[in-house]
Order: sequence, then C-alpha cells, then structure tokens
Amino acid sequence: MNEWAEAIERLSADEFWVYFIATCLISLACLYFYFRYLWRYRIMQDTPTALIRSASQGYNEFAGIARLLPGEPIIAPLTKQSCVWYWYKVEEKQSHYVRGRSRTSWSLFETGISDGMFSLHGKTGRAIVNPDDAEVIHSVSDTWYGSSPFPTAGPKGFSSSAFALAKRYRYSEKRIHEGDQLYVLGDFKSFKELALPTKDESLAAILRQWKSNPRMLLNRFDEDRDGHIDSAEWEKAVLIAKHQLAEELARQHRGPVEHIIERPMSSRKPFLISTKNEAVLTARFQYKSWVSLCLFFAISGVALWMMNVRMG
Repeated sequence: MNEWAEAIERLSADEFWVYFIATCLISLACLYFYFRYLWRYRIMQDTPTALIRSASQGYNEFAGIARLLPGEPIIAPLTKQSCVWYWYKVEEKQSHYVRGRSRTSWSLFETGISDGMFSLHGKTGRAIVNPDDAEVIHSVSDTWYGSSPFPTAGPKGFSSSAFALAKRYRYSEKRIHEGDQLYVLGDFKSFKELALPTKDESLAAILRQWKSNPRMLLNRFDEDRDGHIDSAEWEKAVLIAKHQLAEELARQHRGPVEHIIERPMSSRKPFLISTKNEAVLTARFQYKSWVSLCLFFAISGVALWMMNVRMG
C-alpha cells in the first residue's frame, strides 16, 4: 500500500487528475449499472406472465416456443443454419509493433443482426415477435477460425486455439433456433390481418360503386320509374348501403386477430427476448446489481483514498 501511495505522490498534477477523474467515472458507471440491473429485476418481478389470448394491450411478459413464420426462412450467414434469430461478427487478425515488439489484435471486419420476424407460440395462441432493438439472450454460440473473410466450413473441428494460430479470421455467431423455449418482455398489440378503411370511407366507396352503374342504380332504387333518383330514393339507397356496410364490418370483426410483441415506446422499459426462463434472469439481474453496487463502493473508496494521499 505504501508503494501505491508513493506512486500517487510522484504523479504530476495533470497525471493525478486524469487518474482520479477516470476512477470517479468508473465508480459512477458501476452505480449506473446497479440501478439498471435493479430496475430490470423489479420490472420482471412486478410483471405477471400473461396469456396471449387474454393479454391486455401494452407492456407484458410472455413464455412460449419460438417458431418460424410462413415464407422465406431465416438463415444464419456464417453457419447457414435455419434459425429464428441470429447475430454474427467477423474479425480480422492484424499485426502491429509496440515499442519494438510485434503484437496481434482482432479488428472488426463485418457484423450483422437478424431483422426477420418470428412467432411465439404460447398455451392459448401465438404472437409475432419483432426483434428490432431487443436485448437478446441466445441459446447457441459458436466461435471458430478460417483463412477467408467468410467461412468455407462450419465451426465443427475448427474452434481450437491450435488452429487459431494459423488463421487470419475469427468468426462468431449467436442464434436462437426454432423450438427453443422463450421468455419475452415487451409491448403487446393486437390488430387485424388487413388494414380496414374507416366506416365513412367504406360507405363512400359503396355509393361510388353504385353511381358508376347508373342502370343498376335506377333498376334498384327508382321506385316511381321516372328515370331519375330523387332525394327520397337516394336517402333510401344510403340507408341500404349503411346496412350492407354494417353486415360487412360484423363479418370482418369475427375474423382472426393477429398479435405482435415489439419494442416499448418508453425507453425505461426493457425489450427482452431470452432463451433463459424468468427465474434464471431475475437471479442473474439481482446478482449483477449487487456486484455493481459493491464495485461502486470499492472504487469510490479508492478515489477517496487517492485524494487523501494527494492532499495529505
């Protein structure tokens, strides 16, 4: 400890303040992460798991099984495996000299993330999941090495450090596969499969269609057969159009309803997609919050000790 105190005393004023401010910033970062993890823990504790069929609109948590939607499959770029979500990164090994010594480091060559939607199948129904801007906890992670920017083979047999010494590129990929159990925390919305026009727009469309066929209009609504539609006859036509529209809207409302889970409007509420269940996640966030708080007090103590040594 005396050696550290002597080293602090030998620092110039500028050097001391750089180290002191850096220590304070690290301490504040730990405090930030304490509240971040604590907030997530509290939200998960206070949000009951909802059923898709009966969930209220807004922020909810769900549990279910990941499924692909009909249509084009989601293929992970590096392993070429079918999945519901992926993240990948390609890094290039670079050599440089530091104080006459050769050093190697990995620099980012390319990275990407899936933006395809998938579905969550629960006990009472299904919901589409839009993973944009979500924090995703994956089920599978692969890292391997190769000699080209994009791998010519999969991770099997290429992940050992012995192979890595002779390879120039490092590949990393994380995935969620179809059939994985999921825990999802986000905004829940319900909608019709088709965007329906408003009632006034629909009524106007029916009347325009009738007007476009004058012969049909006269045959149907010209009761006195004078070759013209008077105001009384037109009012009757409008009433019949309204009745026809009401029947059509009733049929549409009996149709299937789709649900979607997406990023909450409020940035204070986390959007989480996880292959770990709620119990594991809450324990993890609680542990991280306490570790962050302990680090805050420890590093704050170091900052105070540095100031005491310098000013003493």
